[in-house]
Amino acid sequence: MGTDDYASNEEKPGENDSNTLSKRKEVRFEYTPTLPSILEHCKASILITTYQAGKLLVLGTHQGKLNISFLDYDQPMGLAVKKDRLAIGTRRQMHFLVPGHETLGPAGPNRIHDGCFVPRASFYTGSIHGHDLAWGNEGLWIVNTLFSCLSTLHENFSFVPRWRPKFISQLIDQDRCHLNGLAMDRGQPRFVTAMAESNEPAGWRPTKATSGVIIDIASDEIVSRGYSMPHSPRMHNDKLWVLNSGCGSFGYADLKTGRYQEVEVVPGYSRGLAMFGQFAFIGLSKIRETSIFGGVPIAERRDELQCGMGVVDLVSGRTVAVFKFLSGVSEIFAVDVIPGFVNPMIAGGSIDKQEKEVWIVPAENLPRPIVAPQWPLFSAKAGKVVDAKEMADDYLLAYQAFRQNREFDSAADMLERVIANLPKEAVSKRAALLVDLGNLRQDQARQKMAATCYERATEVDPTCSAAWQNLGYLYFNGGETEKAVDAYDYLLKFDHSPINRLLNSSVLPIIYDSEDEIAYWRKRQTDILQQMVDDKVTVDASKSLVPTCFLAAYQGLCDREVMALRGQVIRGNDYTKPLSSRTRNASGKPRVGFISAYFRDHTIGKLNLPRLRHVDRNQFHVTTILATQEVDPVSQSFKESSDSFVLLPRSLPQAIQTLRQLDLDVLVFADVGMDSLTSTLAFSKFAPTQAVTWGHPDTTGSLAMDYFLSSRDLEMENAQSHYTEQLLLSPTLATLYERPTRNVTPKSRSQLGLPADRHVYLCPQTLFKFHPEFDEAISLIFEKDPRATLVLLEGRMSEWTHRLKRRWRRLIGDQIDRILYIPAVSREDFLDLLVAADVVLDPYHFGGGNSTMESIAVGAPCVTRPGSFLRSRISQALYRQIGLECLITDSTEAYAKLAVAIASDAEYRHSLSDQLIERSELLYENSAAIQDWNSILKQLVEN
Repeated sequence: MGTDDYASNEEKPGENDSNTLSKRKEVRFEYTPTLPSILEHCKASILITTYQAGKLLVLGTHQGKLNISFLDYDQPMGLAVKKDRLAIGTRRQMHFLVPGHETLGPAGPNRIHDGCFVPRASFYTGSIHGHDLAWGNEGLWIVNTLFSCLSTLHENFSFVPRWRPKFISQLIDQDRCHLNGLAMDRGQPRFVTAMAESNEPAGWRPTKATSGVIIDIASDEIVSRGYSMPHSPRMHNDKLWVLNSGCGSFGYADLKTGRYQEVEVVPGYSRGLAMFGQFAFIGLSKIRETSIFGGVPIAERRDELQCGMGVVDLVSGRTVAVFKFLSGVSEIFAVDVIPGFVNPMIAGGSIDKQEKEVWIVPAENLPRPIVAPQWPLFSAKAGKVVDAKEMADDYLLAYQAFRQNREFDSAADMLERVIANLPKEAVSKRAALLVDLGNLRQDQARQKMAATCYERATEVDPTCSAAWQNLGYLYFNGGETEKAVDAYDYLLKFDHSPINRLLNSSVLPIIYDSEDEIAYWRKRQTDILQQMVDDKVTVDASKSLVPTCFLAAYQGLCDREVMALRGQVIRGNDYTKPLSSRTRNASGKPRVGFISAYFRDHTIGKLNLPRLRHVDRNQFHVTTILATQEVDPVSQSFKESSDSFVLLPRSLPQAIQTLRQLDLDVLVFADVGMDSLTSTLAFSKFAPTQAVTWGHPDTTGSLAMDYFLSSRDLEMENAQSHYTEQLLLSPTLATLYERPTRNVTPKSRSQLGLPADRHVYLCPQTLFKFHPEFDEAISLIFEKDPRATLVLLEGRMSEWTHRLKRRWRRLIGDQIDRILYIPAVSREDFLDLLVAADVVLDPYHFGGGNSTMESIAVGAPCVTRPGSFLRSRISQALYRQIGLECLITDSTEAYAKLAVAIASDAEYRHSLSDQLIERSELLYENSAAIQDWNSILKQLVEN
């Protein structure tokens, strides 16, 4: 046991005057005998803060005994230790200490301390409640609890917000989620802890006992939840360790399952964690009789709690040493390790100024130091003289590293710094970097921010082609078609290149006002492409990405002409090897490749994963090619279902090189028209036989595409006239489906935001599927059923929803209030939404596919009216496959009549539902589909 006061472990009560003593409070402590030997073994010492007592504690060892020192700070909180710097967060400031080891003099038996850190600077942040601090590649990171964000420092600001949870809607001093801990990984922020997913002022307090979460900063997703007031996440030995403080627990989060694995229960509220070697040093606190700790599990053993520090051996998972305060200190805030020093002296920081002052001055025989701007102590290059070019180069390198690691917010911040440090005359460079910044924001799906970047680039350099190209794309993708046309018209005034003309031809509205408008835009597109053909203009798809023609399929017209014109303009290369030089794999089986950017948790993934699993491996060698770096569990299933699995680079030259090396016999594109990279690759030859199937149900126009794989049930008799490829038709749909798993207890209408007293007509399709001709069916349903409410999913872009509302307001006037838009829902809620509806509507001329499969699985009747083209005939084909054709109609009148009958007659609806569920097995267990699929692959190989 030891006794001490707050001034120094060398001073005892009674040795100073009464005024000083009146400010003192006796501290009594005890520790296990093994603690000094553990610290000596680690060659390290410990820093501990207690804002309750206003102290920084230094635990060191000297001659086998523990040495404890106290320093006064104003509510000290977070700590960060680096070899050449210490950072201490206090109520309103960040204090920085630097080495002053030379002040200790020569080593000898009388020297107590083996290192010294002296105060050098303080930075005023204001009271931001800096709960956790960490040094990273960019300098000091601060968990800014009051503003619910991660921050860094800049001399011109109190702090610089760098990241906040996606559920926090604004930067405001309201401690909305009690963000409190930060785990760094390889110099970058990786994970944070918060006490709740709350966006309300102090909204974490009511649920704190169970609502704690760990958030992955890179993905912005919660990776583990269900904690009680978690603190101090730390990456160590490739594990994410964390304190489940409200349970007095120490353990780690399994990042694969999200589960918390408890390692040790400690005798205190665990807050403050330092990992070093095989040991974890854990801060322990008693808890106060306040509402903050009410309802927290550890409150049930309040009288047993201790204050101090526990040491857990990570090998055994057991507590091997304890430092415990018996009086004077009741709460610990942060714990950190100073490696390499067993008993350092920490100078300064004391309010009563009882400790020895330490001064560091240059020797008289040395030149006077030059006064020049230097990197501040909170930066990664503290103490170095600032060089403008070096600063810009450093920021650029940091940007590239962050982007490669997909840490987009940090990358964007670095790029903004590069731009800010460029000379004003570097116009083209500044514009190019702003385009890069816009592209980065697009990678984050932050289209409005991306558009702002491109607009800034055009202001800097009005002739920046890339900025205008991307602006045009964002405008028309966002539904602002007129602005897109204006952007491309301006671009073509100074850059009449083939790619810009092709971009201009690709502009189409997301939502059409009328069928006349469809005719206008189809003519505009065809005229531009025809002029390019007449001018003998071509775009080389082996050298640059080409725009997709995705939206043409939603006009309800035959697309062969427009796609054929694109095929004359867009030309790729033939990369296939001569037959004599082609190699065979070890098995001698034909190599069949399947390519898509959507072999993941996406409709394309759901459609094609069962297909790959049922390819006959006795006949074919299967290579799956995922044209994205976004790998998820579904992608992993594709990998496990393949003989070879390739992640295709998003760089066109690298993608081409990778595909060439595969030396495939057959290459099947699961979709062409949705992703720019695979759509560009579809215009080149990478296998003697290339085919596309109906992931995007439209012809490609590519001269390099040999076959379009479809089904007899999906096509009309004259369907070959719809395609530039040779149609290859199977008797069945030649695909299998995995039955979706429904919730055991589906959500009610009120939980889903649906009216309980209305007939719900659900049309759960993306808004650009709503062809103007479909309006007549909606109007007729409203006329026939006064209780009808049409339920739609909101558009991904608000402009889409706005334009559709405007069109329908003209159609049905005041009845527009009978149309309910709801936000996008999870897959589980989507199934509940289908069940909750009275009837599901399949729009024409582009109906559902995956959604109809799911409606059949849950017994939700979906009314369809097939048209002339594949994209409107999938629901019909599914109903024919299960032998339930009563849901297929042939006119608008019949469509509306059937929909109203199902919605209005509960007995009829339940009868249809029972039949759908009973017959749905024909979709999920169909051996004929497996045979047809392998037969198609055999034909492709033989042809």
